[in-house]
Amino acid sequence: MKPMVRREDTAEEVYLIGLNLYVDGQRDEALRLLVECARLNSEKVDAFYHAGNIFREMGKVDKAERIHQELLMRPSLTGDKRKRVQLALVRDYIALKKYQQAESLLKEAAGGTKNKLILEELLKIYEVTEEWEKALDTLSELEKVKDQPDPRYELYCLESGKALMKTDGHAARLRFKEAIKRNSNSPWPYILIADSYFQAERVDDALEYWSKFFDKMPKHAHLLFSRIEKFYFEGGAYHEVGRIYRELLENEPNNIDAMLALAAYMARMGERDEAMVLCRKVIEISPDSREAQAELLHQMVDGGSSFEEIKEVVKDVLQLVPAKKRFRCKSCGERTENPSWKCSACGAWNPYEV
Repeated sequence: MKPMVRREDTAEEVYLIGLNLYVDGQRDEALRLLVECARLNSEKVDAFYHAGNIFREMGKVDKAERIHQELLMRPSLTGDKRKRVQLALVRDYIALKKYQQAESLLKEAAGGTKNKLILEELLKIYEVTEEWEKALDTLSELEKVKDQPDPRYELYCLESGKALMKTDGHAARLRFKEAIKRNSNSPWPYILIADSYFQAERVDDALEYWSKFFDKMPKHAHLLFSRIEKFYFEGGAYHEVGRIYRELLENEPNNIDAMLALAAYMARMGERDEAMVLCRKVIEISPDSREAQAELLHQMVDGGSSFEEIKEVVKDVLQLVPAKKRFRCKSCGERTENPSWKCSACGAWNPYEV
């Protein structure tokens, strides 16, 4: 039902009706009334401002950009109203992927001051454009304004280091070590430092960081298992893989991830009976372990178990394969076998329980 707007209603009254409709989520009718208000009173800046925002929300970003640009050309637009329109135009630019214009306008709006809102908007741009050095500098300024550390700093260090690894391994490692200073309990910097040493063919240093990682956070050891197997299998040192998994289990006897990794390793080495014993032990500890049930089924099938034996396990394992552990993003629900500090689907930070 359309709102009653009388011919004698003033531009201000039409504006207020349109604004209420916008707040209620009736964008189409709100837009019609805001445009009507602007026709009745071309000096009503707020009507143009909100109409532009609605156009952007409706996907008509070119119109939004034009409206907000024209508003900024008005000499009478000053102070907070001007800054508000500037921020609206920044969002138009971001929607149009005109990141350089958005950055320039934000800095103009800041006017040399350290404004929390503007710094946050700049960070959004730098995340999208992956300009991590700028992001780190801006976040440092924001931390000063807020007078408290921001957990994103560690994550930006990881992204910055990853980018630097392509050209300067030493600078990359400095960034990763900076991340460790911010959060010594995060597994990612240790893993990435080792990766950078491998990339530089400094194998002993890489293995030293793996060792530090295992000693400091054994519950996260599974994040390295695929790297360990690749390195030692390719080098022909198969026994080292089993040694590492057994050593982990000596320190943490109920480490399910290590038990399953050792079971898969033993099966690969032809020790299927021992592998199945380990899988059953995991199921005793954690009856709902989909990975253990699936791994056990794989071992039974590959090992030639009888149909009746396999049938019993299949009852528990249906719908549970594949065997690899998958991690679910807390933000968007996307699942992956290779978690990191950032969701590749939605960009959320620290989205996985690892």
